[in-house]
Amino acid sequence: MFPRPLVGWLQIAGNVGLIAGLILVAVQIQDSNRIASAEMFSASVDMGVSINTSQLGETPQKSMSTVLYEPEVATVEDMFVADRVYDAILRQLVRIHVFDELGLFGSETVTPQGYVQLHYEPFACPYGVGWLDQTLERFAGQGGDNQQLVASLKLMRELADSNFATIGMADRQSRVARILSHRRAKDGE
Repeated sequence: MFPRPLVGWLQIAGNVGLIAGLILVAVQIQDSNRIASAEMFSASVDMGVSINTSQLGETPQKSMSTVLYEPEVATVEDMFVADRVYDAILRQLVRIHVFDELGLFGSETVTPQGYVQLHYEPFACPYGVGWLDQTLERFAGQGGDNQQLVASLKLMRELADSNFATIGMADRQSRVARILSHRRAKDGE
């Protein structure tokens, strides 16, 4: 039927196809393992965040507003609530770094730096900056794979230190007063 050389080439092509298929299966298994590991890590982060939020008490907003806007009268209980909030934010940041390193975001829309720019505000007070300093010391002492995380924490500290919540709140209150004054003048016309 087929000439002998053609049969030999078909057998070689079939074997190459088989080997390529096995390599593809191995790559898919690696990807599945990577995704499963990320899901397990994510679940542990969720559990840690859940434990932290369960310890916030009945009025975490009051404690956080005291730490942010009246730091001189913040109590140990207020600072404990802030610690829980800060730890939850840190856990989320670590998760984003891990997912970013694994290439699991699939786009440029979610980055560690973007997360930091959206979530630095709870740290924008003396206690928050001090907490970040302490955390940076802890991570910087570990060295190794934490360089990107340390860079994100430094950015968070820089943003928090240069945008204290009390200054931002005073600015917003001033804007509200101007808007209300303008509205009253407009309504009085």
